[in-house]
Amino acid sequence: MPVRFQKECQSGAHLLVWEATEDLSSLFASIPSTILTDAEYLTAKTHQKKLELLCSRVAIRHLAADLGINFKGINKDENGKPFLDGTPWEMSITHSKHFMAVVMHPTKPVGVDIERPQEKMWRIKERLYTEPEIEIIGEDLNLMSIFWSAKEALYKLYGKRGTDFKENLKIKGDSSQLFGEIIMPDHHQTHAIHVEPIDGYFLVWAV
Repeated sequence: MPVRFQKECQSGAHLLVWEATEDLSSLFASIPSTILTDAEYLTAKTHQKKLELLCSRVAIRHLAADLGINFKGINKDENGKPFLDGTPWEMSITHSKHFMAVVMHPTKPVGVDIERPQEKMWRIKERLYTEPEIEIIGEDLNLMSIFWSAKEALYKLYGKRGTDFKENLKIKGDSSQLFGEIIMPDHHQTHAIHVEPIDGYFLVWAV
């Protein structure tokens, strides 16, 4: 079963992580053209991009079916933020190699990211993190990756352009409980950050 992780959170968010185990032809044949057109599929130029696109649609369709949502496809707003057609449910998606994840909430904006800790993350530490955040991270590569994904999840939750990861997205707390603060002219709020380790990756979502 390609579903590697699924849960309902106390916040009302629903998560699903899909592992890509099928081949492209099987995935494409399983998806109706109403939720993925041939033209949209052809925009993906590489095998990996095609796999990510197909698996994300399959994962969304699977979770939507479990929640009783009539999944009619995905569109994007004026800022490029994806949303589900024909339903008020909020959604965010992410992918990394062979894992694809989706989070949905009936009323609240959400954001999700999944990453594997990599040494190259240290190279842009000064550009992404404030001094207090750097102090919390210390020399912990796992925590560095979690903070990276937490900021990405906050960015997706907010969903508007012109957001500076260092100045507008702040991470507070410690490895046991993290919170993310979005500081923008039209949105100044603290959001809960949740973390789930999966096979050397970290799934991080914000609500």
